Amino acid sequence: MWGVGLLKGYFVQYKFIIPETTKHSSYTYQKLFRALYGYTQNVTKANGKTYHYHRKGILSEIPYIRPGKNCVIIPPKSFSSLDSFFKTGKNPSHYWRVKGDWKAVFYLDEKNLEEKQVVDAIREQIKRCYQGGADIGQIPELTILADKHKNNEPLSKDKIQLALNEAEPIVSNPWFKEVYQKDSTLKQFFEAYRTLKQ
Repeated sequence: MWGVGLLKGYFVQYKFIIPETTKHSSYTYQKLFRALYGYTQNVTKANGKTYHYHRKGILSEIPYIRPGKNCVIIPPKSFSSLDSFFKTGKNPSHYWRVKGDWKAVFYLDEKNLEEKQVVDAIREQIKRCYQGGADIGQIPELTILADKHKNNEPLSKDKIQLALNEAEPIVSNPWFKEVYQKDSTLKQFFEAYRTLKQ
């Protein structure tokens, strides 16, 4: 049974203000939303295979809930990176030497969340980080590496480190610590993380 109102989140409603001289359909809007949420780039190689790469945004390494347009609910401790983006434009998706001619205004409120909402947000975060695995129940990269590690199969240290680097922001988030014991997928994820850390 899921608990209600045990977890706190910050509800952030935001609006980008762009000069009237910039068309609403302008690439500026797209860049701002990509900088915020990240985006998936599809690259087709010469062999005909298409690969999907997630280009990170400010919220890529944060579990979040999107209750509507231009609003997001995030863990309270994650707010500083969002606030910094609104003020400076600094983000992992686009390298802007200067912030650009835009500003963001936002409204902030505290919300009580159901555990299930938080678990779903973390599962989505894992899906974003481990794009290779379509089935979130499997979390392939981490669990496959952990299984190979348990079976003493040879593994590249770089590959393990890469998987651990992706997992670190997930398992260290306060929301994850609060709910992972209540969800088998998140428990499996944490066990795989601990196995690879050894």
